[in-house]
Amino acid sequence: MPRRFQNKSVGALAAATICGFLVGCAPTPQAQTFVDDFQRGLAAYDNGDYTGARALWQPLADNYDLAALRNIGHLYRLGRGVARDGAKAARYYTRAAELGFAPAQFNLAVMLHGGDGIQADKRAARHWAQRAADAEYAPAIKWLAVSD
Repeated sequence: MPRRFQNKSVGALAAATICGFLVGCAPTPQAQTFVDDFQRGLAAYDNGDYTGARALWQPLADNYDLAALRNIGHLYRLGRGVARDGAKAARYYTRAAELGFAPAQFNLAVMLHGGDGIQADKRAARHWAQRAADAEYAPAIKWLAVSD
């Protein structure tokens, strides 16, 4: 016959630990706000409100949200809601790329390859495209296949 815990405090401790773990896995209100702000930024961008999109994404980018960093890079690269600035775009892409975000690695590679607002550097372009391809990012894999 199985034994039950003789000490009820051990059972209570186990229950408290499990509850604490589950609560710790739930998104914080701040994390949910970040998700909401990112989505609102996408909606603003899709509606042509690039200044509004930047206002929503900039705080996220300042907190190293990788997709927000990349999207701010897009704004500067394309001159949407901000003055076109290839150097700033490359800095935003680089921040996300160095942290392993494959889409930003690929965007940086394309900028470097074509000299889009920055000095062209084919070797660096290949490096970043390869890192994105190593992360199985399909556009980078296809680009590398046709760029050789």
